[in-house]
Amino acid sequence: MVRFLLAIATILVSSCATNVGTGAIAGSAIGAGSGALIAGGSGALVGSAVGAVGGGLLGVGLDEQDRKVMERASPRTVDRMDRGDPLTINDVIKLSQGGVPDGSIIRYMQDTSSSYFLSQAQIRRLQDAGVSQRIINYMIDTGNG
Repeated sequence: MVRFLLAIATILVSSCATNVGTGAIAGSAIGAGSGALIAGGSGALVGSAVGAVGGGLLGVGLDEQDRKVMERASPRTVDRMDRGDPLTINDVIKLSQGGVPDGSIIRYMQDTSSSYFLSQAQIRRLQDAGVSQRIINYMIDTGNG
């Protein structure tokens, strides 16, 4: 039973777009599993609710941490994002080199409706700067759709 709940939590967490959502889902699954082990069905419900709230609060802190990292890495990038402007290739490089997770960078590109028509030279530049292939693939896909 516990292994099943952990497997479900892993699937849900890996598909969630925000740290808040990930925290809430993971907290809910862990809370439900713990509650079920301790008190049965009613314990699972209470554990799930408590876990979702606690996990969601933890997720909020992670999103704020990402923003702090981005502000240190490139204040201009954060300003551009706050205005809703598309991210430039330089922005993506700075975010990546600043240690912002891939999922967060992709989410920010989605939020700012950034789209890219990358040349081979730009792709090489992103690769040379250490931007992950996941981000580069996402950027390429925005120009194809």
